[in-house]
Amino acid sequence: PGRVMDHMRRETMDISNLKTVVLDEADEMLRMGFIDDVEWILSHTPAERQTALFSATMPREIRRIAESYLKNPVNIEIEQKTLTVPTIQQFYINVSEKQKTDALTRLLETESVPGEAVLIFHRTKIGAADLTDKLQARGYAAEAMHGDMNQNQRETVIKRLKSGKVEIVVATDVAARGLDVERISSVINYDMPSDTESYVHRIGRTGRAGRAGKAVLFVTPRQQ
Repeated sequence: PGRVMDHMRRETMDISNLKTVVLDEADEMLRMGFIDDVEWILSHTPAERQTALFSATMPREIRRIAESYLKNPVNIEIEQKTLTVPTIQQFYINVSEKQKTDALTRLLETESVPGEAVLIFHRTKIGAADLTDKLQARGYAAEAMHGDMNQNQRETVIKRLKSGKVEIVVATDVAARGLDVERISSVINYDMPSDTESYVHRIGRTGRAGRAGKAVLFVTPRQQ
């Protein structure tokens, strides 16, 4: 959304004639701070447009957007009997904060499968970059992916991951949605996510297309 907005303002793009507007991953745009840009786009498009809004969750701010900009919308909810799929095995490991890096290294040594990739989630951008440096220093082909990287940089990491040039990606939640790489055999939650919704999206990066996957959660004594 940020790149789109920059382009619109720089090129003075005329969006006043758009007939259809689709808001996908609306809750993610809210979480990443793009909600003002979304409202700018909606306010500059015709009132008689068709608008569709897709969101995994419906926080209060997203409901406000829907009520303000959608006319007599039809609400469609997809029923889910289970949040996670049975092809993903889920484990947790009790570990102190100081022990996490060593525990991660031991896990990679024992659980890594040749030709398969591992996705590690860190809570912060700085933490993801630091952990990537530590893994590289220990000889792992690891790369970071976080919100300070532009779209082209993130796409390059994904291409390298898909091609097998990278075996480990350390990411923030920017990678929790929309990342579809079949060769990811394991997801490791180095930091516990903030809510169950984030956890479900994180571990959903493995076990794709009917393949088996493994999810590991590091739990500190205070989090237990």
